[in-house]
Amino acid sequence: MAHVNRLLIIIILALAQPLAAAPAMRPKNIPCAPPDYRIYHRSIARIHDLIASQQYNDALVAYKNVFTSYDFVFLRDYKIAAQLALYLGRPGEALGFVHKGFAAGITPKQIRKHAFLRQLTDQPDWKKLKKQYPAQRVIYQQRINPAVRAEVQAMFRKDQWKALGALFTFSSRRQDHYAEKRFAPHSQIQLARLTRILKAYGYPGEKLTGNGSWGAVILSHHNSISQRHALADTLYPALKPKLLNALALGQLSPYELALIDDWYVAVKSSRREKLYGYMDDVLTETERDKVNEWRGEIGLSRVETINALMDRQQETGLNFHLPFRQPAKTRIRPDSL
Repeated sequence: MAHVNRLLIIIILALAQPLAAAPAMRPKNIPCAPPDYRIYHRSIARIHDLIASQQYNDALVAYKNVFTSYDFVFLRDYKIAAQLALYLGRPGEALGFVHKGFAAGITPKQIRKHAFLRQLTDQPDWKKLKKQYPAQRVIYQQRINPAVRAEVQAMFRKDQWKALGALFTFSSRRQDHYAEKRFAPHSQIQLARLTRILKAYGYPGEKLTGNGSWGAVILSHHNSISQRHALADTLYPALKPKLLNALALGQLSPYELALIDDWYVAVKSSRREKLYGYMDDVLTETERDKVNEWRGEIGLSRVETINALMDRQQETGLNFHLPFRQPAKTRIRPDSL
């Protein structure tokens, strides 16, 4: 947390995430042999390749295959599939994806505010679909845990207020002092609570709480305190294997894992080392190749694919809900420069 801009990036990203309404029921029992969501995310990465190469119909078919293979689907993927169907002139299919999305946490308000999907509100069947929303919402409420959601949201809010304290220090040295003396003890308590939740219920991400950003921001704050803190920290390294397991169980998105882990590696190495590359505007060719290898391990799209998806967004007006820290393309420079 040595620099104000680190905090601002995390805070802004967190506030940009849509919040779902509080639920009232407990989740379903977890199956004995859950599917491996690393395969899910690698499938989504292949779909991104299809979209990047403008094979939109093939991408939509592939999305359907993924949706029929998994009980839990991340909201981002329903939203992209609905947009593709609408872009291809199949509004009925788009409404069908939104109907499924209602059961996963999408609200009619989010559709009305979505720059591309709001066209669906002009469709004759939109009113009929809205009437089905309450029944679909119950399915969502039955999936998530309201007590855990409330606890993690309160932790997130407390974390934000505590992190804002660093913004009122006016030098890098004083920011480090505040982070290490004031924020670090608070963050240790936060991680202890997150660890307890993870052991009892699983990782508190989109699947469990309906929100994927709260836990990721808390962990990112912890990992961005200072280089000295990161080098001495034992809490996050002990938690990392549990996060990888949560990824495989579908409890944690690879986008959030990349944000959390990139902060740890960047701060610990004083930005000399790269991992998933989401915090880097420029990569060398060698760095890009290594970044792509790491992304492939957790099911994230390659650097070149994300860059191409940005082009497709500009051309089509679609929103591919790209991961954190992607305001512009990642530039690749030759190793020789």
